[in-house]
Amino acid sequence: MKRKKITPSQLSLFSRSPVVGAWWNELRVQGLFKDKLPERNDLENQLLKDGIRHEELLIANLKKQGHRIAELGGKQTEIDYQSSIDAMAEGYDYIWQASLNNKEMRGAADLLEKIKGSSPFGNWTYQPIECKLSSKTKTTFLVQACCYCELLTPILGSKPNNFKLYLGGKNFKEFQTDKFWYWYLHLRERFRDFQNHFDPDKEPIDIPGDHGDWTAFIDERLAKSRDLMMVAKMRQTQRLKLKEAGINSIDDLALLKESSKVKGLRTEILNDLKQQAQLQVSPKGTDGRPNYLLKKIEKDKGLMLLTKPNEGDIWFDLEGIQDPVLGTQLEYLIGICFKEKDSLRTTYKSWWAHNALEEKKAFEGWVDWVEKRLEKYPNLKIYHYGSYEKSAIRRIAQQYSTKEAVIDKWLRSNLLVDLLPIVTSTIILGEDSYSIKKVEKLYMDKRDADVKTAGDSVVAYRIWANSGEPEIPGKSPTGSPRLQIIEDYNREDCESTERLQNWLINLKKAEGLTFESHEEEKEDELSQEIKPLESLSQKLLDELPEEYKTLKSKESNDETFWENKTGKRGLSFRAQLLLGHLLAFHHRENKIDWWNYFERKEIARLDSDELLEDSEVIEDAIWQKCEEKKSARTSAYYHSFKFNPEQQLKLYCDNNSRLTLEIASTNLRIDAVAIDNDNGEITLKYPKNKLEKRIEEGESEGIPKSSCTLIKRPVDISKPLRDRLEKQANSWIDGNKKLPAALSNFLECNSVKGLVDLNQKIYKNRTDIPKSLAEFLEKESGITLAIQGPPGTGKSSVTAKLVTELLKLDKNIAISSNSNQAINNLLIKTKIVCQDQDLKIEIIKATSNKKDQELSEKDILLLPPKSLTLKERVVGGTTWVFSREEMKKAFDFLIIDEAGQMSLANLLVMAQCAKTIILVGDQQQLSQPTKADHPGESGKSCLEYLIKDANVVPKDKGIFLNTSWRMEPSLTNIVSELFYDQKLIGCQSNKINSIKWGKPLSSKSEDSYPNKGIIFKKIEHYGCSVKSFEEINLIEQIIDSLLGGSFEYAQFDKNITGEIKAKHILVTAPYNVQVNLLEQRLKGKARVGTVDRFQGQEAPIAIHSLTASSGDNAPRGIDFLLEPNRLNVAISRAQCLSIIVGSPNLATGLINTVNEAEKVNRLCRLMMFD
Repeated sequence: MKRKKITPSQLSLFSRSPVVGAWWNELRVQGLFKDKLPERNDLENQLLKDGIRHEELLIANLKKQGHRIAELGGKQTEIDYQSSIDAMAEGYDYIWQASLNNKEMRGAADLLEKIKGSSPFGNWTYQPIECKLSSKTKTTFLVQACCYCELLTPILGSKPNNFKLYLGGKNFKEFQTDKFWYWYLHLRERFRDFQNHFDPDKEPIDIPGDHGDWTAFIDERLAKSRDLMMVAKMRQTQRLKLKEAGINSIDDLALLKESSKVKGLRTEILNDLKQQAQLQVSPKGTDGRPNYLLKKIEKDKGLMLLTKPNEGDIWFDLEGIQDPVLGTQLEYLIGICFKEKDSLRTTYKSWWAHNALEEKKAFEGWVDWVEKRLEKYPNLKIYHYGSYEKSAIRRIAQQYSTKEAVIDKWLRSNLLVDLLPIVTSTIILGEDSYSIKKVEKLYMDKRDADVKTAGDSVVAYRIWANSGEPEIPGKSPTGSPRLQIIEDYNREDCESTERLQNWLINLKKAEGLTFESHEEEKEDELSQEIKPLESLSQKLLDELPEEYKTLKSKESNDETFWENKTGKRGLSFRAQLLLGHLLAFHHRENKIDWWNYFERKEIARLDSDELLEDSEVIEDAIWQKCEEKKSARTSAYYHSFKFNPEQQLKLYCDNNSRLTLEIASTNLRIDAVAIDNDNGEITLKYPKNKLEKRIEEGESEGIPKSSCTLIKRPVDISKPLRDRLEKQANSWIDGNKKLPAALSNFLECNSVKGLVDLNQKIYKNRTDIPKSLAEFLEKESGITLAIQGPPGTGKSSVTAKLVTELLKLDKNIAISSNSNQAINNLLIKTKIVCQDQDLKIEIIKATSNKKDQELSEKDILLLPPKSLTLKERVVGGTTWVFSREEMKKAFDFLIIDEAGQMSLANLLVMAQCAKTIILVGDQQQLSQPTKADHPGESGKSCLEYLIKDANVVPKDKGIFLNTSWRMEPSLTNIVSELFYDQKLIGCQSNKINSIKWGKPLSSKSEDSYPNKGIIFKKIEHYGCSVKSFEEINLIEQIIDSLLGGSFEYAQFDKNITGEIKAKHILVTAPYNVQVNLLEQRLKGKARVGTVDRFQGQEAPIAIHSLTASSGDNAPRGIDFLLEPNRLNVAISRAQCLSIIVGSPNLATGLINTVNEAEKVNRLCRLMMFD
């Protein structure tokens, strides 16, 4: 049978459901499908009609604008294919429904747009536009657009550089084709393989999920087969383990014997799932209500956490919609129910928003309303169902820098009460989920509203967005019936939440439980501290028009939006907005720590298993022993605990950082004195006087002699910076002092005069960069520029030489960075250069740590900041040093190393110390860690802000060090392609960089491994998360084959050769568990560490283990594992050969966002080097 040509829709389905949906679809394509698909529901039919109308309205609008449009039928005949080519040759502005084909694919492009370019037809070419009703970009749209780019390539002579999506709301989004091309090619090859090996007799196992047009069909089959996914709270990983044990249905699970065990499942989890299944399969009562089982009542869990009702209580629900292109979320409806005084019935109130400005106003209006009600009912609570509402209000407050202090107060006082965890820790419900729609069957009859689910609400809102109806709910013509339907649904959600609270209260009373008061956390100090800076921040923001306050981070990069917009302070609106946001940056970072802390405490009381993947919580710490240690001054008990070393923790304690932990069950706060994340061991110090005081107050010791949950307690390290920033900001805002010129130019993103010419001069003589730049800087003052140094370009050496050249010009230099190690490295390099040039300059590190042996050995003086005379020539120090008031104008230059990791707020507070600022780093390598969702551009690093979304610094903003002196040229080329717009070039003398293998990889293998460049070694494994023994085995084999071989590389006009030893091989992995296992296995055969540990280092050979089997297995997902900055650092450590070891299944998982597609695209490109 002749195979039919594939279509973009087939590839699109394969991208979202490669096993189930694609198989059934192929069965239908081959004419073998005998079943019947469920008919589309009314909503789906309406969406189809609206999609057609959406496209027709676009065409009508283009015609109104006077464009020539070729209207073709999109049929798949030879005549239609030729008609499409003829329309391109005639140069139509747009071609509607163009029929395209090649040897194996066919399709009809929604729209082709004529653009400037070169093609066989003349000085024009075409790019595809996909029209989609959805207001958000789905990755399936990207797949279809890439299909049309491929179909256009032979016709146009080259692949279109870009394509567009025309989305709901009349929004065009443009994308670079190359950002998705390798992912697309990999997907297409997988689909070819799928077709070649298709077996109509091998029906796949049904799994729940998104299967495109086949979803309803699969859901029906799952229901008929009584699949395990019918069990509420069943995870896919648990389902697979049960199936491996021969338990295939909800009925099998319900009938499981009491003594049964399942490999990989804890007994208590298995018992919970079995009870859940038993309740779901048991018949409902005569009243139709579902069955439920009351769980064992425990202190500080379930019903015990339900607070006493108050007549001022509020029941709250949000409706929202996401735009993943901008990475933003719009909460378009805030709804509440409450009771008027002495009323038995609830009243409903709503706040609507259809854009960012309205969202901010709606949120502020709602918060003000609640605050006013709190004055009347100070003990009220706001009840909601699920974590969405709490997360959303935190996001909105931070995103718009509004009402943050109020929300902070609410969260600290536990004003918001989530009923979902109370329900799940109180009862086992005989329903297939714990959504409020299922739970409410216990206390409510059927709903009246036409919209039944949150998903329906989102779809209904999208339909409204394209309907032309008014922006308020109500009857036509003054109101929108569609919005009224959504509001009715929201009102019923609020009413259901109120009835659920009443049901739980009655249940609590029936169990004879009393309402106990719960001690609230008191952290009033922080709330008081934030007022001055918040007030100053708000003062700056209030001077701006409202539309400028609601910009999302990516929207703010639209330069045309900001043109000629200047405020009364002489700052552009953009700079003033950023300045206003930055004043509260440290508060937001500090508050997010506290918010997360309170949330963790709440989760620990309800279901500590949910903290298993939290990097700042030890979820199951098991007590081991206690030792008393006495000294002359004090006595303390040292408690040792063990924990699972596979938990991905970010907990550290050393001489420079204090780690305070809280035992969740007893609220005891205690310091850690030692933690070994590798072996899962921690020691806590319990001062004897603290224990005695606790006992005197009638409390227990506070340390469970079994297992407990340890939660990191926040430490406020930014208070000195906030205090200093407050003084500076007061002088800028209420005083007559101007911002430092360099800072002002930086905030304005001003071009540096003469820098383009300097770049041209430098590119002609790369060896003279420091001297040329120093001469340029001597003539300029009050500027900020960047030196971007990709891997191996000698960034630190160039900077050290620049410092030396500036010293010769009698300048004083301050050197700072986020890390002390980076500061130390630059000081040491500067010292070496000064010595080489016989320049006798004292170099100082301003620090309170007098035990820095590395610096002392290099003859670098260590001084406390207070001891500085401010006449020193070179001083290194952190932000805490240069933000001190006495540092004002103390230096000519402030050089910030690793500026891609330095926050804008930290630059803001120390910019006062120098006339000129030089930002050194690479925003394409490791970025700054932030926790809060900062408004506008305030969460960016210094380099990210200056460079915007560019991969390479513009020539009017800085210097790009474009030659890698480290890597072999072919390796440089791939790094340049993936991360630097192909502007990074390899040093030609590095062509000799290569290795010779010590021995064949294996006696049975005839693999011929390259001796330079890059290798991607694919290795199949399944179910691996933070460790992969398959990859460890292969890496050990590779290293054994390398050791004893030889290397050669160029360095400073010399050829360095030698035998490959352990120090010549760097091995990195993304997870500490894999790093530890590699260290144990390799036993000193290589240098092993995380990517972060080896930034700035190099070796002839670098090996990177990706570890996880698939995106689903990867902790923190594909986003972390394939984060481009980390991947860049991992690959580029190598001078000769870079080896990546990983599972090919990392490229086959479900891709949910544009960002994930871009990351997998890079992986697919690297996988071509196998």
